[in-house]
Amino acid sequence: MRRTVLAVSLAVFGCEGAIVSGFGVPGEPSIPGTGGGGATNGTGGGEPVTCAPTATLDPGRVTMRRLNRAEYNNTVRDLLDDATKPADDFPADDYGHGFNNLGDVLSTAPVLVEKYDLAAKALAEAVIAKEATPGQTTRVQAEDGAKSTGSAAGEFWNLYSNGTISSQVNFVTTGRYTFRVRAAQQAAGPDAANMVLTLDGRQLSAFTVTALQASPAIFTVESDVTQGSHRVEVEFTNDYYLAPADRNLLVDWFEVQRPGTVVSPALAKVMVCDPATAGCPRTILTRFGRKAWRRPLTTTEVDRYERIVTLAVADAETPKAALALALQAMLLSPNFLFRVELDADPTSLDAHPLSAHELAARLSYFLWATTPDDALSQVADDGMLTEPAVLQAQVARMLADPKAKTLTSLFAGQWLWSNQVEDAAPSSSTYPNVTAATKTAMKLETELFFEHFLNQDVSALGLLGSDFTFLNDTLADHYGVPRPGSATMQRVTLDNPERGSVLGQAGVLTVTSFPMRTSPVKRGAWVMANLLCQEPPAPPPGVEALPLPVMPDATLRQRIERHRADPSCSGCHSMMDPIGFSMESFDGVGRWRTMDTGGFPIDAAGTLPDGRAFSGPAELSSLLKTDARFTHCMTEKLFTYGLGRAPLRTESCQVEAITHDFADKGYRLSALVKSITTSRSFTHRRGETP
Repeated sequence: MRRTVLAVSLAVFGCEGAIVSGFGVPGEPSIPGTGGGGATNGTGGGEPVTCAPTATLDPGRVTMRRLNRAEYNNTVRDLLDDATKPADDFPADDYGHGFNNLGDVLSTAPVLVEKYDLAAKALAEAVIAKEATPGQTTRVQAEDGAKSTGSAAGEFWNLYSNGTISSQVNFVTTGRYTFRVRAAQQAAGPDAANMVLTLDGRQLSAFTVTALQASPAIFTVESDVTQGSHRVEVEFTNDYYLAPADRNLLVDWFEVQRPGTVVSPALAKVMVCDPATAGCPRTILTRFGRKAWRRPLTTTEVDRYERIVTLAVADAETPKAALALALQAMLLSPNFLFRVELDADPTSLDAHPLSAHELAARLSYFLWATTPDDALSQVADDGMLTEPAVLQAQVARMLADPKAKTLTSLFAGQWLWSNQVEDAAPSSSTYPNVTAATKTAMKLETELFFEHFLNQDVSALGLLGSDFTFLNDTLADHYGVPRPGSATMQRVTLDNPERGSVLGQAGVLTVTSFPMRTSPVKRGAWVMANLLCQEPPAPPPGVEALPLPVMPDATLRQRIERHRADPSCSGCHSMMDPIGFSMESFDGVGRWRTMDTGGFPIDAAGTLPDGRAFSGPAELSSLLKTDARFTHCMTEKLFTYGLGRAPLRTESCQVEAITHDFADKGYRLSALVKSITTSRSFTHRRGETP
């Protein structure tokens, strides 16, 4: 029945099979594959570029790109309050220039379209299946509860000595409840009666009961409670008897209440009315479509999806099931799956500003890897986001939001390779003490280190030289340094300057090693590509890898130097190897050593092609820290991640200007983000010639 209804709907639109296969409601953009991006990416090579006035600079263009797996999961989390991470079942995303959010490499294979259909169906049906949870009022009469002492006294139960009245209460949902007790005291003694209310033995509140039986009082407290059965107990704690005085506590009843209707977050975000009532489906589709597509829908678009509901109901589907079909179709639209940016004239090379909603999406997926929130959407709806002051204010707000952590997990995770650490596979025979917990700590060290410079708004040059890092007991044992005394990661001050840089962190050192030994070549290439943006060329065809001898007759350095004697290899190796050799004092999993695995002394000295000499990772870090290529590369990497494409050669002036501003602002990452998001390349785009 379901597919029949869908086929009827699609036939009406003249696009039978389109949504079933993934896309194609008429009037919507078609799916790109690995589409072209116009000018050649990369700032290097070619003739020097003469910088033009900012207002005339080429902003380039971004290929319409689909949401990658992380963005899809984050988007449905915020759109539907869904934490199932359906995109984890999608095919892996491709990488370009070190990142998996580039439009030119995010292709759409048939198997992915099938996964989209399954995910959209499951997401839509899960929301529709959720029911509103009624409020709760459960009252327990004192005489019906379990009593430890006392006797009936009219409508009250008289606790005539210290004792309790309790009952197991079923709380229908997790949330905040109000607890009430109607009680009085039998006046006697020097003090009023003391009453304690507990939940599963945990005190919620203590009350002084001064009311008398003729005018009892109601005592109230609120508390968060998880769904399920819990023991609610009223206790009398200060019995007093000295004839003729006899202090007792009189309890009429106690109750728990959560008034009104409790609505699950997912239901509240979508089901704002009853789909069976007139006009409700259109209201839901208009609101949901606005959030899902990251822009307001046109009347024609809402009509199109409302028509699905109408046809499905006519074909005997329930109103909720019919609405689920329309929601599924919206989740299969390219307007949801892709970050759509349109040019009035797709072939024009004249730059034009992004619309406020396109800019909001760029901003949100850059800083949060998810859809715009209500505050950002509102300033886009008002048309104010394109105002520079408003844009900068939104950037500041968004950087302060916890969702900006994706700059650590996704940007830094890919730039500094911390997201590869847990998949690294050091040989268990060579490195038997490296466990899953060790690798998790390695990953967290790099992430927390980067996050410090982002959140504390201090110079990012500290990535290559600081007097601290982040360790837990597991990683401290791995490094052979004093424990911080915690299973969780803690900031610790370093005595060894070799560790105060990403070049001294075990995660980076592990993923740039082979399973059984270090790799100066891989480590040198990593520094060149990720910190200097100088990607080494691929090795010439036919060049063999360095063999691993059973009994080494020389240091690894000496064997590599023999290997690179081949003229076809020496050019690249002369740049990479000195960098990698400087990190030989760290073994294949980042532990400090003075002798290599063959028992030979470590030689960590080197000379860069420009003649600067150094010895060891700390001196190398100091040189790189003052190298203008490092900060320029950091700019280029964040620019690439933020725009979803590498800088064009014609954008070299913009990248250089952003880098200079980065320096002027003390190399603060927040300043770099603001410079990128207010640049012409971020706020404008153009078409391309056929």
